[in-house]
Amino acid sequence: MIQKVNKPTFLRKLYPNTKLWLSLALVLVVMLVQNYWISGAIMVISVLWTVREKYLMEFKVILFAILLMFVMMFGINGMLNPVCDKTKDPLFILPLLNWKFYKEGLEYAMVYFMRIAPLMASLFLLFRTINMTDLGVAMCEAGLSYHASFIFVSTFQIIPVLGKDMNQIMDAQRARGLDTEGNLWKRFKAFIPVMVPVVANSIMKVRDRAVAMESKGFNAECGKTIYRDLEKTKADMALKVMSIVVSAGCVVYWILVRFVWK
Repeated sequence: MIQKVNKPTFLRKLYPNTKLWLSLALVLVVMLVQNYWISGAIMVISVLWTVREKYLMEFKVILFAILLMFVMMFGINGMLNPVCDKTKDPLFILPLLNWKFYKEGLEYAMVYFMRIAPLMASLFLLFRTINMTDLGVAMCEAGLSYHASFIFVSTFQIIPVLGKDMNQIMDAQRARGLDTEGNLWKRFKAFIPVMVPVVANSIMKVRDRAVAMESKGFNAECGKTIYRDLEKTKADMALKVMSIVVSAGCVVYWILVRFVWK
């Protein structure tokens, strides 16, 4: 069987906590600095790096959401936003539909679009390249309790596990003659024969996992060992320090702009 192997790229080799610090820095830069050029650069770099990491097929969903948000935000705010001064001449008019777009509404849409879209692109890339098992190990090494890290990692793993089970059960039901395609009523009738095995299978997996955890001493009052040895490189240290400095600088800049440089 041919199996796809993900090569260890620069982002995939980074320590998980480093990516969390980078995520914090990006959020603070976009939300507090509020510079269109910086936000645009973050978005462009994120998209290009997503292509380089070969996540373009998965990123299409995020890209479609960004484009839909762009059309809705600029269309609704540009024409209907209450802050628009309708007494002024519109910035431009679509001649065929006679839609009038006003400057105040477009500026209002631009402020919020340039906060949300770059974060959607950049955080998708950072979190998609995080291995959940490595993240749990990193959280334990950082001092978080073993139980808390297990709950955190399991929460993120449950969605792909359920998705995989549902696809397998749908394939099995189709092989038995179940019609899962067609109009809305046919899809609704096929929903119960698919969901009942999914729920039953999930309950059985929870029981099996509980037995396996107890047999491995999950609730034992003793120190826990970690079998995965994550390597921290010089790049991790440099990016972590840079993220902390940038985050602190953004907070200081926001305080100065809001309370001092009025």
